[in-house]
Amino acid sequence: MTRTDDLRPCAFNPSIDVEQKRGNRNAKWSKYATETLPAWVAEHDFRPPPAVLDAMRTTIDRGDFGYHDLEDDVGAAFARWSAERYGWSPDPKFVHSCVDVLQGVTAAVTALAGPDEGVILTPPIYHVFLQICPTARRRQLEWPMRYDPSRGWTLDPDDLEALVRREPRARVLLWCHPHNPTGWVPDAEILARIVELAHAYDFCVVSDEIHADLVYRDSSSPFVPLLSIPGAAGRVVTVTSPAKTFSISGLRCAVMAYADRDLRRRVRQAHPPLLLGHAARTGIDATVAAWTHGAAWADGLLAHLAELRDRLAARLSAEAPEVAFHRPDATFLAWLDVSACGLGDAPATRLLNDAGVAVSEGTEFGTNGDGHVRLNFGTSEAVLDEVLGRLLPYLQAQARHAGRTSMG
Repeated sequence: MTRTDDLRPCAFNPSIDVEQKRGNRNAKWSKYATETLPAWVAEHDFRPPPAVLDAMRTTIDRGDFGYHDLEDDVGAAFARWSAERYGWSPDPKFVHSCVDVLQGVTAAVTALAGPDEGVILTPPIYHVFLQICPTARRRQLEWPMRYDPSRGWTLDPDDLEALVRREPRARVLLWCHPHNPTGWVPDAEILARIVELAHAYDFCVVSDEIHADLVYRDSSSPFVPLLSIPGAAGRVVTVTSPAKTFSISGLRCAVMAYADRDLRRRVRQAHPPLLLGHAARTGIDATVAAWTHGAAWADGLLAHLAELRDRLAARLSAEAPEVAFHRPDATFLAWLDVSACGLGDAPATRLLNDAGVAVSEGTEFGTNGDGHVRLNFGTSEAVLDEVLGRLLPYLQAQARHAGRTSMG
């Protein structure tokens, strides 16, 4: 068994090596031509903390990559991390690993909603979620977000209640918490209302909490694990991973957490026992090390990301004020409304071709995505400045052109 109690805690290092990223065929940096600056996929650019690398080196040095019995280590590490960060202590016996969050989410959704039963999404939403219902033959329902210039993007539980009244066969709410792409963080009152509605209208909630560690200190609401809400136990499955925080998505380890034995059994027995598999040895090594020794590093990361977020907001306001942007309460993703810039139906394509910056197309995120792009600002200050140096003059020029055209 790999020991993690003697690994190094460490400070966050905000530098990145762009050439190393490209040379290592990192997807974010290698998808487009070398002259393109990437700000698309939801992965930051920073190396994991040394404790994570040390844990992997220990296994490599021992040369033992066989079967393992580390499942209990993952649950225990997650329980400690959750208790220390969020004051919620899940039972490690009700935590098991899976390969990644999307696998766990899809497994839970398809276990709890049968063919042709309804699964509720909250668009604009992480675009891969939009693939689940069509491929699994579940009915996709929508609880759309609302936008208020003073509050940003939010969800109104009254809209959810109206939806489940109309759709009595809705069986699952797929909850993105914190929300991707908008960075919204709901408060405990909203979460309690969702749990109340789940009981009243007989649906379950699958809560993707992979961005939980990336909630800013000035957020209007702190992160509250959905399973910590009274009454949630029989209705909620949480799926999460340290992958977004510590940039270890390629190591393939996530967890599914429950607080109810029957719900856990229902999800696990819905699929053939050998179908879902287990997390890899190296993924578990990295995950346990991150959740055991990564607190100070994660705090440093979040402080750096807050500076980048505020830098982005200030430069947009000064150099491209036509772009509507509400600072996110979480994540390193900016949901930008560029509809005033006259970029047509595919603004991300225009920005790629004309400005040399790759961002995500807003329409990929479903309803409410028109006229938007998602920009990843999880990088070094130097790279962000280069991204903005290309984008902002182009957006401002296009906005002026669109304004002159509209005036005739």
